[in-house]
Amino acid sequence: MKAVVFIDVQNDFVKGGKLAFGYPTKDNVPEIIKFAKECRAKGYMLYATADTHEQTVYDTYDKANAKPITGYRTTLEGKLLPVDHCIEGTLGHKIVDGLVKDENGDVIIPQGHIVDKPTFGSFDLLARIDQDFVVDTYGELTRQSKYDGIGEKLDEIILCGYCTSICVMANAVMLRAKYPNVKITVREDLCGDVDEESHKAAVKVLQMQQISVVNA
Repeated sequence: MKAVVFIDVQNDFVKGGKLAFGYPTKDNVPEIIKFAKECRAKGYMLYATADTHEQTVYDTYDKANAKPITGYRTTLEGKLLPVDHCIEGTLGHKIVDGLVKDENGDVIIPQGHIVDKPTFGSFDLLARIDQDFVVDTYGELTRQSKYDGIGEKLDEIILCGYCTSICVMANAVMLRAKYPNVKITVREDLCGDVDEESHKAAVKVLQMQQISVVNA
């Protein structure tokens, strides 16, 4: 069985969003949605992550020099990337239309398979996949498969989404560490990044981590 993970395909990361990807120049969201439907039809297990941040609250006692006291801008990411994005409850936080449900309202990615994450990589995603699959680790099946007898064998994990050098990279490498004997593939044509240089650098690192990078 294959698992397919759609990384942060949210309104703030697509064309027109607060942190819209710059490379490729073409909007590849329609191709991502098409791929998701194809995967659902094949019976693959689909997951999605959602970058999730808290609204920044500022010190109101000194408005001239207001400083953030809670929320995104107080985090390390917020200090190094001071652009409020994917704030929980906003339109930018939502996964793009058509990916979770199709035009007929039929579910593509179940609600329980959508993982909110406050940072680049997600331990919750790994835990969710662990719940659903039997995994071959270092050449032998895990304890879960030996003694519990639940789940299907995990043959491959496929990832796509945004941004290649940040959250796609982080989760792919975490999955590689968690499942060293499972094939991991990144669909390059269904990713986007800050710019071409960052994207190409990420592809190289992914390949060095023995992660396959493929196009349609």
